[in-house]
Amino acid sequence: MPKVAKKERSSGAPCHRPSNSLDKQSTIGTTRIKPPAMGPGSKKGDYDKRLLVTLVLKSAKDIQWESLGSRIGKTAVQCKDVWRKVIHPALISNKAWNVCGKDWTADMKLQTLMTVLDAVKPDWEGMTVAFPGKSKSQIHDVWRKVVLPRLKRGGSVE
Repeated sequence: MPKVAKKERSSGAPCHRPSNSLDKQSTIGTTRIKPPAMGPGSKKGDYDKRLLVTLVLKSAKDIQWESLGSRIGKTAVQCKDVWRKVIHPALISNKAWNVCGKDWTADMKLQTLMTVLDAVKPDWEGMTVAFPGKSKSQIHDVWRKVVLPRLKRGGSVE
């Protein structure tokens, strides 16, 4: 790699670079996340709920697909495929996920979502990086009081 010459400073004062935390990209685990910009239309208590759902669902580990399948009369592979191909993408893109489809009722999809949410162990402290100026308890409260009830009712995230 070729060497690059450094520019000479005209004054002896140290260089001051203003930092803007909203322009930085942060990482949680291996996922790159760009914090939401506060635009003119956003309110003080506004949260990017789709980002919150994405971060919470990434922490789902050890999902019991076999027990879910036996409860709703489907195989473990069918349950995992409906989660991976239908429910999860619809949640992330804020589309209706709880509509009845071929061989799947709304109740079956809701049980699938609840099984995944039971396996979730979110790192609320780590999520504070994606929501500048918010504490882990504020983020958890938005999840618990706003987002989760909407998901349990079968609605969209926002």
